[in-house]
Order: sequence, then C-alpha cells, then structure tokens
Amino acid sequence: MDVTVILLRLVHVLCGVFWAGALMFVVLFLEPSIRASGPEGAKVMRALIQRKYLNVIPIIGALTILSGLWLMWIFSGGFTAAWFKSGAGLVLTLGSVAAFVAFMIGVHVLRPTVLRIGPLAQAAAEAPAGAEKEAKLGQIQALRRRALMSGRWVGSLLAVSVVAMGIARYVN
Repeated sequence: MDVTVILLRLVHVLCGVFWAGALMFVVLFLEPSIRASGPEGAKVMRALIQRKYLNVIPIIGALTILSGLWLMWIFSGGFTAAWFKSGAGLVLTLGSVAAFVAFMIGVHVLRPTVLRIGPLAQAAAEAPAGAEKEAKLGQIQALRRRALMSGRWVGSLLAVSVVAMGIARYVN
C-alpha cells in the first residue's frame, strides 16, 4: 500500500475520531452538565476557551476534511463520475457532505456564538440591576439556545458522517 494513503488514512481517522468524539461528548454530556451547574458552569467554559478548545476543534475538522478529500481523489481515480455512482462512492459523498456542513455550522455559527457569551455574561454581571442587565441576560439566553441547537446539528451531522465512513465499504 502507498505510504501517502497510509498517512492520509491515519490523519483522517485520528482527526475524525477526535473531532466527532469531542463534539458528541460536549453535546451529550458537557453542555448539559454546564447548564445544570448554573453560574459555576461558566468557569468550565472559560477554561475550555483559555485552553484553545474553540481554536483546536476547527483545525482538527479541517484536517479531517482535507485528508478525506485527498483520499477520495485517490480512490475515485481523480473524482471520476463512475466512482461517485457506486454504492461506496455515494455513501462516502453523503458522509463528506455531512462533515462539511457540520464544519461550516461549527465555524460560522457555533464557535462565534459561544465566544460572544463570555463577554456578554461578564458585562451582565457588572451591570446594575435593571433593564440593561435584563436585556443582556435575555441576549445570553438566546445565544445559549443558538449554541445548543447548532451544537446538536454539528453532533448529528458528524454522527451521520461517522456512520457513512464506517459502512461505505460494505455498500455495493
């Protein structure tokens, strides 16, 4: 087997496992736990942000997608139409599209939304009681709902992608 293919598969599988696993852990366990912790949960989110979690995840996602595209180019014979019409080609394309859409939602919706919550929460904590504070708290709640929904979409799309990658070789 070609060394390039082996290296690409290693990058693709290791990064893909990390990306999907990290997002699913956050969506299924961490976010609900943070929410249930009330104001104390914000400390965990700040720590994740300080540790560059929101910077690492998009890089890992990009490496997963780019290595997957390169592998697809190799195995499809340069993106030939016949390969994309095969069962495996169709399933891998579905998984690839799901991963790409998950990446776009993560980068353009989820990440910016989460990053906006922290400074807004700080401003709300410093604001005196009254209409301004209530408005900021309302914005925070809306942003949390948006983060929750976009996180669920990203996690679900990555689950579709993982299943597609796992079953593609068995589809005729």
